[in-house]
Amino acid sequence: MPIIVGRHHLLLVRDGERIVATERACPHEGADLSLGRCAGGRLFCPRHLASFDLQDGSVSPSWSFRALRLFDVEAAPDGLWLRMKRDSPRRSE
Repeated sequence: MPIIVGRHHLLLVRDGERIVATERACPHEGADLSLGRCAGGRLFCPRHLASFDLQDGSVSPSWSFRALRLFDVEAAPDGLWLRMKRDSPRRSE
């Protein structure tokens, strides 16, 4: 399920009993991962069929680009809560 949190376009994916939040655009060519499929703990890109491990975001073997960003999701009585990690503050030189 595609969602927007702040300015971030994310995807909520059910992996068995677990819910995972990922970035929505594939890190390879920006394909919309909401058009892909999820099976066996992996999210498959609809454009080039590389897949991402939903535990750590790593890309399938033989592909050489960065891992998919994953975000912590906590189920609570009032809904789902996402933990968005902030980027490290930049130092001014």
